[in-house]
Formats: sequence, C-alpha cells, structure tokens
Amino acid sequence: MLYLLTAIAAMTLIMLTLKFFSVKGIYTPQAIMANYGCALVIALASSHGAIATATASKILHTHWWYLALITGLLYFGSMNIMAVSTRRTGVSLTTMASRTSVILPIIWAAAFLGSSITGWEIVGILLVLLAFTLIIYRPEAETRQTARKGIKDILLPISVFLSVGFIGVCMKTSQHIIKSDGTYATDYPVFETMLFAAAFVGSIIYYAASEGKRAFRIEWKSIAGGLCLGMFNHFVTFGTMHGLKYLSPSTFYGIYNIGTVLLTTIIGITVFGEHLDQRKITGICCAVAAICVLGFLGESL
Repeated sequence: MLYLLTAIAAMTLIMLTLKFFSVKGIYTPQAIMANYGCALVIALASSHGAIATATASKILHTHWWYLALITGLLYFGSMNIMAVSTRRTGVSLTTMASRTSVILPIIWAAAFLGSSITGWEIVGILLVLLAFTLIIYRPEAETRQTARKGIKDILLPISVFLSVGFIGVCMKTSQHIIKSDGTYATDYPVFETMLFAAAFVGSIIYYAASEGKRAFRIEWKSIAGGLCLGMFNHFVTFGTMHGLKYLSPSTFYGIYNIGTVLLTTIIGITVFGEHLDQRKITGICCAVAAICVLGFLGESL
C-alpha cells in the first residue's frame, strides 16, 4: 500500500508542480528540459549495466527501438501540453483527461495485440465519452466571443487525453514486443533510457527553435523546478513498478487513477480556487466512475 500511496502522491505533485510553474512565474521550457535531463540520469544510474552491453547494431535489430524514440517524443509533447492545460483549464480537468486516457491502450490492445475487450470495459469507455461531453459542452446561450475564447479550453484537455493515451498505446505495444521476445530484463532498461534520451533531446531541439537563446539562459528556480518534476516522475515509476508486485494491475491502476483525480480536484479547488460548475462536476464524477469500472470490473465480464 505504501508504494501505491507513493505513486498517487508523486503523480498529484507532478500536476500541482505544473500549475505552480504558472503561479510563480517559473520558466516552463527550461524546467521541462531539466526534468527530462534528471529522468535520463536516473534511468542511466538504474540500468544496472544494461546500457554498457547494448550496441547500436543490437538495438537496431530489436522490434521496439523506434517505439522508444516515439514514446520519448510523446512524453515531452504531453508534458508541454499538460503544462499549458493546467495553467488554462486547471489541475482537476487536466488530471481527469490524463487518467481516463487509459481507454486508448485498451482499445488498441483489443484491436491489434490479440487482447479481448470485456463488457465492463465497453461501459467504461462509454462513461469516459460521456465525461468528456459534459466537460467540453458549451450552452448555446454563450456569446460567440466567449465560445471563441474557450475553444482552447476545450482542445487542451482533449490534447492531453490523446497524447497521454498514445503514450499508453506505445508502452503497451513495446511491453508486448519485449515480453514476446523474452528479453524484458535486459531490454527494458535500454528502452527506458532511450525513451528519456529522446524526450530530453527533443525538448532541447524544440525549445531552441521556439524560444531561442532564452531557453538556455540559466534560471535557477526553473532548474530547481525541473529537477523536482524529474524526481516526481521517478517516484511515479518507482511506486508503480513496486506496487504491481503486491497488487493486481486492475486494483493498482483503479485506486491510483481514482486517487489522483480526486486528490488533484480537491487541491485545485481549495488551494488554487478553481471553479467547477455543476456540469463539469458531473463530468468528473462520470470520469471517476469510468476509472472504477475499468480498474476493478474491466476484466470480470
């Protein structure tokens, strides 16, 4: 249970840190680069020598190497989108979008990886769609100006949902390939290192092009914020990997996703003063119900 609580707390801290960046004026691009630099160092340190024995020819002969690079770029892209989304739409809606994206790897695995999809999983998928409909629906009474202003507030949670969901698709596919090849113990550390290397390099290239020299002018509070973000990312992985040793995946991910959504919603309202109208509250309740169904009942029907 301690590992589960660690994962929930760390994921909540990631979302709150992204919100904190905008509140305290921390330069997000530099913080994100520092975040993935920190994650890369941790991955290298925990690879237990697997990187030292991996050669370019061996890696290129695997069936997953390109997925590691794609996943790393999606990691960076999703973090960038989540930073903007927490600033504009709040931590509660952003967290809801990221946690309910679990339906995309479920659908992918059923369609392309030979997994079956249960009746409860279909119910969970429908609840997620209902949740998004309630959250992004805009009454006709709103003015055109308000509607135009709010279009980014609609697209941002959807973008978070899709980007995090595609990460889940890539991770699920990579896990399936590595396990099928029977080389999980040696290949996964290399996969993880390549993933964070791609995210780190991708963030440097993107911000060099979009931000110019400012991205590389050292701002110590931005570096500190990025290192905190990288540590929280590490503890999410740590809590998840160890928690799954003692709890079934359905129980672990069910409690993990529900706990993160509820905790960030409560903190978003009480600490940051986020306002949720009745429609959005109903949407978040539907999202929590969907996570319950997918987490605890998904494999039982």
